Amino acid sequence: MYISTQIGRCIVEEPDLKNRMLYKTLELELQAQGGLKVVKNTFQNDPKYELKNFDIRKRFDLRPQNIHSFNIQQNLQTQKIQNQEASRNLRSVNLTQRMVDQENITNHTHNGLLSALIHEAGQKVLRQVQQEPSSQQEQRLCILDNLDGNDMRLLVCITMFREPLTQLQKSIDGVVQSLDAFMKYGIAPHQIGVCVFFDGIENIHNVIDENGAAYHENIIPYFKSNLDEQYGIKDKKTLDYQYWEYKKHKKFLNDYNPQNIINLRKNKELLLKKYKKYKDSLLPIMKAQKGYQWMPQDEWVETNIIQAMIRQYQLSKQYIQDRENTAWVYQGRHVYQECTMPIFYVFKFKNGSKLSSHLWFFKGFCQELKPDYCLLMDCGAVPAKDSIFKLISSMEADPKVGGVCGNMRIEEEMDILSKILNKHFFSIKKCQQCEYDIGHTLDKNYESALNYIHVLPGAFSAYRYKAFSQHYIKYSKQSKQIQLLLQNQHKNTSDNQPDVNVDIDNQQSSQQVIPEENYNILNFYLRQVMESDYQYSSITEANMFLAEDRVLCLLLFCQDFYLKYIPDAIVYVDACQSLIDLLFQRRRWINGSWFALNYVQETYHDKLEGSSHTWEAKQMLKFSIITANLNQLQQYFFQSFQIVWLFMVLQTVVDSNGTINDRNYNHIQESTDNIVVSAIIGLYILLVLMLVYLSLTYDQQILNNVNGTIGQSKKQVQEQIKNYYYSRYYFVSTILGLMSLATVGYTVYLLIQQIILELKFSEFLEVPNAPQSYYSLLIVLNFGMLGLPFLFTLMTQPSIILSVIVNSIHYFYFQPTYTHLFITYAFCRIDDLSWGTKGLTEDNSKNKVFTDKIYKKYLFVIKWIVLNCLLSGILILLLRMNISMLPSFLILFVSVILTVISIIKGFLAIIHLIQFYMPSGTKARRDKLINRVDKRRETLERGKTYNTNLQQFFMPQNSR
Repeated sequence: MYISTQIGRCIVEEPDLKNRMLYKTLELELQAQGGLKVVKNTFQNDPKYELKNFDIRKRFDLRPQNIHSFNIQQNLQTQKIQNQEASRNLRSVNLTQRMVDQENITNHTHNGLLSALIHEAGQKVLRQVQQEPSSQQEQRLCILDNLDGNDMRLLVCITMFREPLTQLQKSIDGVVQSLDAFMKYGIAPHQIGVCVFFDGIENIHNVIDENGAAYHENIIPYFKSNLDEQYGIKDKKTLDYQYWEYKKHKKFLNDYNPQNIINLRKNKELLLKKYKKYKDSLLPIMKAQKGYQWMPQDEWVETNIIQAMIRQYQLSKQYIQDRENTAWVYQGRHVYQECTMPIFYVFKFKNGSKLSSHLWFFKGFCQELKPDYCLLMDCGAVPAKDSIFKLISSMEADPKVGGVCGNMRIEEEMDILSKILNKHFFSIKKCQQCEYDIGHTLDKNYESALNYIHVLPGAFSAYRYKAFSQHYIKYSKQSKQIQLLLQNQHKNTSDNQPDVNVDIDNQQSSQQVIPEENYNILNFYLRQVMESDYQYSSITEANMFLAEDRVLCLLLFCQDFYLKYIPDAIVYVDACQSLIDLLFQRRRWINGSWFALNYVQETYHDKLEGSSHTWEAKQMLKFSIITANLNQLQQYFFQSFQIVWLFMVLQTVVDSNGTINDRNYNHIQESTDNIVVSAIIGLYILLVLMLVYLSLTYDQQILNNVNGTIGQSKKQVQEQIKNYYYSRYYFVSTILGLMSLATVGYTVYLLIQQIILELKFSEFLEVPNAPQSYYSLLIVLNFGMLGLPFLFTLMTQPSIILSVIVNSIHYFYFQPTYTHLFITYAFCRIDDLSWGTKGLTEDNSKNKVFTDKIYKKYLFVIKWIVLNCLLSGILILLLRMNISMLPSFLILFVSVILTVISIIKGFLAIIHLIQFYMPSGTKARRDKLINRVDKRRETLERGKTYNTNLQQFFMPQNSR
């Protein structure tokens, strides 16, 4: 389905020296206030192993370079003069320092490809200062007029962890599939950059098979055999060296920590064994410590070994700390029709998180390159042809749109025969496909009709970069003007007499005014990773940042921007392969969305006051949040509704045997029926409590710290514990699922019998007050309105509806598991702040959360259980009182509420689809904007010229 391309491949063979200058590797450091600096490490291997000289690092600003032909000779002459002047200043410096400084001058006159792109970003800022459009029409014309520039228009962020090479190749292939459409619009490949972030250099995919050979999808072998060789990258500049060097120091840091040193002092045999294993690294340190007093027999003295280990621990600790906020960056490219698409492979030394990668992207590369648009993607996500272009062009067509998302679908690679013969009849992957299709067809269209998407998924979403800061800067300037006005009024009314109390108040108020840069919503979105010592105020806030996208969407909307869904921008994503992986993923989704929605509900009033949206847009946002709260309440009290529903079905079955008013009524049968009903209800409650118990006692963090036994390894013990819990999860959720399916099945049977078979159409018209008549009307309205978006999608995207039909049986089979297992496990694990998927089960936020989170968790769970018990108990008690028409009233009341919500959702979803596909709709406006120009030929020539200028500028002087 996808054409595999070699990442960063070059069509034209080039000299190694030129490539080494253009595509040089860099160690970049992310600055606290944003931006990047180059780090140069001069004394990485100090022979004396002294802390003051070990790993000394110098930082340099990124240097822009104008590569265009009319300035090449001038730039070369300027560089020559600067180098000559710097060399003259070195004559009075000692030899060692002179060599070091000369190397700094040579290596930091430019930063390769990054220098050329930064220059274009600077030119873009100058143009924006000179041309500030006063209206949206002028802004759109200004955008079209600037298409012929060379500045960065789109920057793509691909986040990785342990994914293999093929996953990265597929994602970059998806980006390449939109290049032709961008070129037609006038955007050249060099104006589209790709940043690939590897979260933790030691976590990159590096699997060794049983024979000790490297796996063919490993990252390091690819860089060694392709990019290193192609770009002339050698020795300490290679990824291979940086990877193993960092792992070596990380291991030393763990092996020689103070506690292990204490244990080694007590065990001489273990100490000597450890020394023999790491002799090559410890012996030079030992010799350096002894100096001229070194004797060969000193090697095996315990004190010397311990001192060498302590020094190695100190050196490794400094090495790791120096790289907490740096990354090893490969500068590469993909050549498309002789044009260059820049690719930056960013290997972060420290394993942070996906949000940490977004921090590097937004506050680092975006701040330096200043793109117009940003695209977030997960590694393995594969955009369909032109899908990325459809997202960006939708924002180009409407300046009010600040963020968009596409239609996520599960990648399906099996042929029809394989699907039919699939040995697992019920597939969790197909269930997710159906879930995604239904959610996007109904929910995303409904939210987009209200101009507010609750969550723009990080797997595939795009943003207008200026939307993150534009509005806040405006308001910060207003606040400063107001503050200055108040101060002037105070001076005028005080008759030049100082008032100490008033001055203090003014000082405090001035301190409370937030600095202008802090109004940038990126600082709020990224605050937990911007501050290394950031402390969560509560477990609520900690869980909220598991779904920080929801909070970001609210802030974007309050910046006067709309958030839209683009149905025809399709991306294929990877699904969770097992139910347990899906369980951990949904735990993060449910808890993050729950607490983030609570935050949105509490704060949106204040944030919306400063917005310039119309009254209608504000009311639509409020309505969207209200419906989200109703869904939240339904999720919270699902267990109560399920118990009451089960009780009503059982009561209906019992009443079919006769009532107490019947002549032949059997009181013994009544007692038996009551016992059966109570037993089934009790069994259901017992199973739910078992699920709660399993969820509370299963702690992945404790499992990660389990040690092995004499007969079993650590991994085997962990697998044994996992299998114990997983088997019981499956058993309990399966029983609950079967009970739910039986309840649904009997309810459907009653509806068919009483409405379709017994109720005649004439009775429906003549006696509309009968309960069956109302049920019929509600069912017709419910399914009719919900079916309209699917019918419309059948005409525009028939493959999606066919997928829903084929995979619906899998969806309905796993639906009880979704509602029972996922919700219960999530609510019982609000203290688990790990990512959950891709093997990320470690909770790295343990130092950021207050210590009583276990207490808060149990308080939350107890409150949830008690409220569900109270609601279900009250409803069952009312039903047992045999109040006339009460069951029918309850059913009718709930049905009316659900039907109203369904009608509104279906109506707004079909409205959005019509608005999108109609001749004057969003798609038509987007296509009109695109079709008005065809700059493919001019753009191709501009891209070739830029590529030629790159090669000429970075070509060595003796090769010119």
